[in-house]
Amino acid sequence: MNTQMKKYVLPAIGFLATYLLGVVVMNYELHPVTAAQILTVITFPLCPAVFVSTAISLKWMRPHQKKYFWRFTAGMTAYVLGIDVANHIHAPPSPYNFLLVLLPVLPMIYVCFVIIRYIADSDEMWRKIYMEAWAFSGIATGFTCFSYLFLRDMGAPVFRAEWAFYLMWVYYGIGMFFSKWRYR
Repeated sequence: MNTQMKKYVLPAIGFLATYLLGVVVMNYELHPVTAAQILTVITFPLCPAVFVSTAISLKWMRPHQKKYFWRFTAGMTAYVLGIDVANHIHAPPSPYNFLLVLLPVLPMIYVCFVIIRYIADSDEMWRKIYMEAWAFSGIATGFTCFSYLFLRDMGAPVFRAEWAFYLMWVYYGIGMFFSKWRYR
C-alpha cells in the first residue's frame, strides 16, 4: 500500500472500527427503546471515532495542523471535565449554582477561538473553502430550523436545540465536500 493510500485508508479503518465498537457497546449497555436513546446510540460514538481517526492522521499533518489539533483536544478535554464536574457537584441550593453551568461553556469559547485562529492561519485557498462551507452550513441550518416550525405545527415532535448543532455539522460536511470539489 503506497503512502497516499495509507493516508486515507488507515484513518477510515480506525474511524469505522471505533464507531462500530462504540455503537455495539452502547447498544449493549443502554438497550435503547425510545427514539432519543436510539439517536444517542447512533450519534455519540461519532466523537471518539473522529478523535481516533484524527489521531491516526497526525503522522501526515503539517506542523500548524498538529498545533491546532492539540489545542482543540485540550479545549474539548476541559469541556468534558467541566460537564463532569457540573454534573457531579451537589452543592446546597444557592443562587450561585448557575455558575456551575458555565464550567463547560468557558472551554467551548476557547475552542471557538482555536477554530477561528486555525482558519485565519490557513492559506488563502483553504480559508475560502472553509468560509464557503461555514456560510452554507449557517444558512442551511437557519432555513432548516425555520422550516421545521411548519412541520411542528403539523404535529412533528418538538425540535430540540442540540439538533441544530448536529445539523450545522452535517451541513458543514456537505458544504466542505462541494466547496473542495469546486476548487479541485
